[in-house]
Order: sequence, then C-alpha cells, then structure tokens
Amino acid sequence: MLGGSLHHIGVMWEALRNVAARVNIGGSLVVAIYNKHSTSPLWKPIKWLYNQLPSLVQPIMVVLFAGIIYVAKFLVTWRNPLDKERGMDFWFDVIDWVGGFPYEYATPDDVEKFVRNQGFLLRRYVAAQVPTGCNEFVFIRSASPN
Repeated sequence: MLGGSLHHIGVMWEALRNVAARVNIGGSLVVAIYNKHSTSPLWKPIKWLYNQLPSLVQPIMVVLFAGIIYVAKFLVTWRNPLDKERGMDFWFDVIDWVGGFPYEYATPDDVEKFVRNQGFLLRRYVAAQVPTGCNEFVFIRSASPN
C-alpha cells in the first residue's frame, strides 16, 4: 500500500510510474493524489513561501491560514473541521497543507488514465471531501504497461 506522498516529491508522474512498475499482476496500488481545482495553482507559491521562511516565522503563517482553511472546509462539508474520523488533527492538517511542498495535483481522470496505461484497472475511487483534498484510488494490476 502507498500513502499520500507522491504529490510532494516534485516528480509525481515519474514516481507513480516507478511505484506502479513494482506491483505484480493481481497486486494492488493504493494512492492518494491532490485533486486539481481552480485554486490549486494559487497554493504552490503559498507552500513555497512557507518553506522559505525561518522556522520561527512559519507558525505565524499557519495561524493566519488556519482560520481560512477552517471556514472553507466548513462551508464545503457543513461539518466542524475539528471533528475528524481519521488522520491527523486539524492543526497538523493545516501545517501539512500550508507547508506541503513540492505540491502537485491532478484530475481523477488524469490519474486513472495514467495508471491504466501502466497496466492497471481502477477498483475503487473515493472523491476528496474538499475540492483541493486528496482523491483516493485503488488499482489492481491486470497486465504489463502499454
């Protein structure tokens, strides 16, 4: 199983190809990739800036964005972002979101098409809860890459 880190290394498609190549026929590939959204390009410079700031200044940026992210997530889900069923708590999610750079994203169709060309079939897809969140995919290797 693979976690949600491919979109933070700067060469997401190459990394996905390399990981997929190591899955045997009948094996599973599980990935989470940030969803492409109209606001996605705006986050790249924000994340870059966070990573350029001195570590003593980074928490200030996180505090500034925590309120924005809280409100945005609430307006999309109509749920309290502090009430989570899994994963990190809200504060660490904000740190991860603001600071997660490199940052790459893709549409679900682009991910499915790319992985299909690596010899996989999509078995399960879970859409992101928020527009810029991670879509989750479970693929089964059916053949060698095209």
